[in-house]
Amino acid sequence: MDARHRRSRAKLAEAVLRLASERPIDEVTASEIAAAAGVNRSTFYAHAASPLALLESVLREELDTLRDRHLASVPRAGAAEAVTAVTLAVLSNIESHAAIYERGLLADGRADGRADGGHRGETSLRPMLAAHFEESSRQLLAQHALFPSDEDEAADPLLAAMVGPFVANGSVGAIAAWLEQPEPRDPEAFLRSYRRLVPSWFPLAPH
Repeated sequence: MDARHRRSRAKLAEAVLRLASERPIDEVTASEIAAAAGVNRSTFYAHAASPLALLESVLREELDTLRDRHLASVPRAGAAEAVTAVTLAVLSNIESHAAIYERGLLADGRADGRADGGHRGETSLRPMLAAHFEESSRQLLAQHALFPSDEDEAADPLLAAMVGPFVANGSVGAIAAWLEQPEPRDPEAFLRSYRRLVPSWFPLAPH
C-alpha cells in the first residue's frame, strides 16, 4: 500500500468510525463517508464495497493489531498472561467504540433507540468479531498454547476444528452481555465472570 493509499485509508477509517458512532451504519452512505473523508466515491470503492464492509474492515484491523501485539509467538508458559492482556485490550477497544458495538451486537438496538433489532442480519458485527476470535484461537492452537499436551491436539483433529468456533461464539455472546451492563463497564468484572465460564484448558491468568 503506497503512501497516498494509506492516507486515504486513514481518512476513510476516521470518517466511518465517526459516522457509525452517530447513527446505524445501514443509514450511512458511501457518498457521506467519502465527503467526510475528503475523498471521492471512486476512492471509497477502492477500499470497500459498502459502508458496512469498510466499518468491519476498520474494526477488524484494530483488533488484529492488538492480537499481533500480544499473541505473536506466545510460549505455552506465558499463554495465560498474554491471553488476559489481549482480552483486556480488546475490551478497551470495544468500549472506545461502544455505540458502534452496541448497535452491532445487542438484540434490542438500544444504542439508537430502535426496537427492530440492533444486529439485524446484514448489519450485525457478530460475524466479524467471531472471525477475529476464531483466528486468535487457531493461532493459540498452532502455538500449542491451549491444551495440556501436544498429543491432545494431534489425537483429535475434530477438537482442533471445533475449538475456534466454540471459543469465538461464546466470547462474542459474553461481550454482548457485558455491553448490556450500565456504564461505566468494568473490564475486570468481565474477566472475573469469563474465568468462571471458560474451560480449564483455556489460558487466563488467575485473579
